[in-house]
Amino acid sequence: MLTVTFIRHGQSTDNVRHVWAGWADAPLSQRGRAQAEALGAYFSQTPFTKIYASPLKRAATTAAFVLAAQPAPQPPHDFTIESIKEQNFGVAEGKPWCFPDYKTSKSLSEYMSEGKYPTPRAGERFPDGESDEDLAARATQVVDEVIMPHVRSAARAGRAEHIALVSHGLCIGALIRALLKRDSSRVAPTREYTGMQNTAWARVVINMQGFADGTPIDFADEDTHPLIVTAMDFGRADHLVKLKINAGGTGKIAYDPKQRDIRAFFSGAANTVATEQSESNAQGGIDGEAKN
Repeated sequence: MLTVTFIRHGQSTDNVRHVWAGWADAPLSQRGRAQAEALGAYFSQTPFTKIYASPLKRAATTAAFVLAAQPAPQPPHDFTIESIKEQNFGVAEGKPWCFPDYKTSKSLSEYMSEGKYPTPRAGERFPDGESDEDLAARATQVVDEVIMPHVRSAARAGRAEHIALVSHGLCIGALIRALLKRDSSRVAPTREYTGMQNTAWARVVINMQGFADGTPIDFADEDTHPLIVTAMDFGRADHLVKLKINAGGTGKIAYDPKQRDIRAFFSGAANTVATEQSESNAQGGIDGEAKN
């Protein structure tokens, strides 16, 4: 059995600017650092077999906090996985996002000629960027090249493995959908899997039919064994319940790892929707979140 925990990165300085931020490499804000630290503490008693992360600063730094809190011996890690970067928004990177006017048939190029960058329609992409289909294809590649090797190794060894992938909102949604499609017993997933807060997490469990913990399965890599794929959790953010909203707008200040006097703020159940915008807002996601 393989358990995959998908983690969205902490708040970045671009998140609070409400701009398209896919491959743009903004660092964590001070609030993002506090979120990542709380996340690491939350998972400190959850030993991961391996931790993967997007190389973008907001994801790699979040992953570093998770790794640092892991029990000894710390698991192997790879924070250079290009294929789990966020969707590339091309020429829109760094530009303010906006909602399209659904009452008009204005094209994306017409919007951009006015200096506006709304969410592209289905099948469209910003120039030099990726479409939703491109992202879905990349997610399929991740399943084949990153996740399936762990499924096979767990089955061959007759043991359970648990990996973490620290990525981005849209990419995580695409990865979950790509995994669910590997279960031939289910209909194609219809849920969008969008709307995760910064450092929220999701979990998918993958079983190979005939697999039982402690019972190794012998097979060749090219063999296709039926999978049972179950989405267990989505958008969990228990670790953020006591995290206070930054006073004075300090969420816009980049986190400096050399600063040792930054403290996390704690109070009641603060759901920082207003300050934690990312990509899914631009696509009408839930919880007022945007998607990067």
